[in-house]
Amino acid sequence: MIKVMFSWRDHPDLSADECERRYRAVHMPLAQDAFRGVEGFKLLKYNRVRKATVNDFNRREPRIVEPDIDAWVELYFESEELLQKAFSRPHLQELFDDHPNFMDCSTEANIHVYWVDEDVILAGP
Repeated sequence: MIKVMFSWRDHPDLSADECERRYRAVHMPLAQDAFRGVEGFKLLKYNRVRKATVNDFNRREPRIVEPDIDAWVELYFESEELLQKAFSRPHLQELFDDHPNFMDCSTEANIHVYWVDEDVILAGP
């Protein structure tokens, strides 16, 4: 299994609520259409930052900070090969065309992509 995460900042001229509403109303259905029935697709998750904290100098007390990102998605596929095959589909362009409607696209590296290994350490009942 392969997991890829895509993170971004909100469009600077819109509120966080406006960006999230647009994402949920328009972008989520586009993503569902882009990956529904695609070979190797397993799961797509949306995550929204509500609060960000840091711990300074390994102290346990958190300090509230401005988040580095506003949202991210997690995309799971059976293999990297099938993921790359899915990324070559024309449906992906529709997703990129919608990005300026909720995402800050005015800078280089406006989308950060992380190819990650995930291990479950403990699961509840």
